[in-house]
Amino acid sequence: MSFVSSPRAGVAAGIAGVALLGSGLALTTASASTPQPPKTVKATKMKRPSGTLAPGSSVASGKVTGQRIFTNASNGFALAAVGQAQYAVATTDGGKTWKTDGPALHIDAAQAPLSVSFIGAVNRNTVFAWGGGQVIDTTKDGGKSWYQALFTSGSPVAVVRDFSGHLLAFVQSGTSSSTVEYVSKDGGRTWKR
Repeated sequence: MSFVSSPRAGVAAGIAGVALLGSGLALTTASASTPQPPKTVKATKMKRPSGTLAPGSSVASGKVTGQRIFTNASNGFALAAVGQAQYAVATTDGGKTWKTDGPALHIDAAQAPLSVSFIGAVNRNTVFAWGGGQVIDTTKDGGKSWYQALFTSGSPVAVVRDFSGHLLAFVQSGTSSSTVEYVSKDGGRTWKR
């Protein structure tokens, strides 16, 4: 998986490298006086906000921003900014055409902590988005249903797939510089520290 250039990209790439080495430990530990992050974060099913594009709506290539992740030569995913909203978009023709792959993931101004700026995919069915906010948005059924996990104690700085096919999230605490590892074995619906 590749990352776009940004100040967080270097951090995300470094953390992803640690994940690929199979680290099962938190990168740093919080002191006893620091509130501990939750042991479990449960995602909620996302609904299409009124006034946003319906899933399957065509999106102009010029609206597709940032990285594009391909699971094979034809099938890929990206983020698109249309109006005041960001969407996960999918292609089945190698990037010639794009369609929304679920509900709007973020609406500007109205949902500041729900911002996403990176997208990744395990395969054609399991896709995830994160970065710039406190959420990780996931689908494990190719975009038919999306779930949003809100990390109230920090912000995800990287999400990767581990060797078992599970999702790993590295969440930086909002109150300290510690980074905590969460794993999801159910495609992003439940995250455990």
